[in-house]
Parts: sequence; structure tokens; C-alpha cells
Amino acid sequence: MTGGVLRAPGSLRTWTWVEAALALVLLVLAGLAWWLTASMSMPGMRTGLLTGAGATDGGMAMTAPGGHAAFWLFLVMWVVMMAAMMLPAVVPFTVTMSRLLRGAAPGHGGPAALTAGYLVVWGLLGLLAYLVLRWFDSVAAGGTTTAVRAGAAVLFVAGVFQFTPLKRWCLVHCRSPVAQVLRHGARARKSRWGALAVGVRHGGYCVGCCWALMAVLLAVGVMNLAWMAAVAAVITVEKTLPQGELIPRVLGGVLLLAGGVLLALPGVLVSG
Repeated sequence: MTGGVLRAPGSLRTWTWVEAALALVLLVLAGLAWWLTASMSMPGMRTGLLTGAGATDGGMAMTAPGGHAAFWLFLVMWVVMMAAMMLPAVVPFTVTMSRLLRGAAPGHGGPAALTAGYLVVWGLLGLLAYLVLRWFDSVAAGGTTTAVRAGAAVLFVAGVFQFTPLKRWCLVHCRSPVAQVLRHGARARKSRWGALAVGVRHGGYCVGCCWALMAVLLAVGVMNLAWMAAVAAVITVEKTLPQGELIPRVLGGVLLLAGGVLLALPGVLVSG
């Protein structure tokens, strides 16, 4: 913040070395999370309803009954995955917020608290994701045709969501880091837990924007690195590029078409 005016991240040439280092740290953490995801990935978690889950091994391994250990392992892996996929997209928000927090009283938490709050929200979504995968397991047990139709329904619902006011509202908030900081940043400067709360709020908008794409990821293979990369790329583009708000409409049309075709003709995948 210079002269009382909060600046958007803008061109990289306008960043201070501290801001560039912060962005680099976030990207390094994302890269580390990708490596951890690849290291921890299990074969049963690389497939989904639309990619052969249950066809040979009876289900998705991570959600097989195994007591509390299986649940906590899944949750840890989920948070690591979300860090890999989401941290690059929140660099503009974090850099903007760091400008506001510069010179704030000690103990406000700073970018670390922002990032922690953001990941806490995605961790909470992991609770629902675990339950959804357990349900997908039971659906996959009903046969490949049933699994494909259930996966197609996920695609169709996700496609419809891309055209809803809720999607547009959440995406506007995600694409406007300066507006978010101006609206909620005072709390981060004045409160010990303010930065964490702002991170939670921003994470909430991000979950509201992206939950449908996460459902698609669950349907095609939650730890399939290729699908993860594709979903992460879409999320980053729609949040950061100048014309990113057009992406949901294009993607929505593709998802509706794919879901409609597979609902009517599940044999397209079953026979393949």
C-alpha cells in the first residue's frame, strides 16, 4: 500500500522483491504438494465412476472400510491435493493482502494465516468428499453401466452449475482480490485472528466457485494427476486471466453435452 492506496498485483515488474518471494513460496509449496500427491497416489484413487472404478478391484481403495485411519489418511491427502491445485490461483489475492498487512501490528498472522485459513475451508470440504466417494463406491458395485450413468449425472449437474448466479457471484469475488481486501482487510490488520478469518472467507468463495469441478474430479479419479492438472488449469484460468469469466460458460456447455450423451448412451464408455 502506497500513499494510502491499495494496489492490485498488476505486472510482475511492479512487485517488490518481498512480494515476488511470497509468490515464489506459494508456487514452491504447490509444487511440493504435487510431488507429495504423486508419491501418495494409490491405484484405486486414480479411477472414478467414469474411468473404470470398481471394474476390477471392487472400488476405490482409499474409501474402503478401514476405520478412522482410512478417513484421516484421505483427509490429509485431500488437503495436500487442494494445496497443489489451488495455491497458484490465490497468488494475486495473497500478494494484495500482504500489501495491506505491511506495517500492521505484530501477531496479525500475515500471509501464513491467510493460506492456513484458505486450506482449512478446503479441508472441511474434504469431509464431504470422503462421504461422496463412499457413495461412489456403492454405486460402482452396481456395475459399470450404473457407474457411468451416475458419473454422467455428475457431469450434467456440474455443467448446469456453470450457468448459475451462484457460480458467477463466487467467481466475481475470486477474481477481485482488491475488492475482497478492501472489504475485509481491516479485520486482518486489527485482529490477531483477522488474517485467518479473511483466508477462510476467501476459501469459502473459492469452494462456492469450484465445488462442481471437484465433484467432476471425484467422478473421473480424485488422484489422477492428469485430471487434477486439467481441473487446476481451468480454475487458475477462470480466476486470473482477463477473459476468465467466459470459461464457465464454455466448460458448462462441454459438461452438459458429455453428461447428456453418457446418460443416454452409457455404452460409449462401457464398451470402450
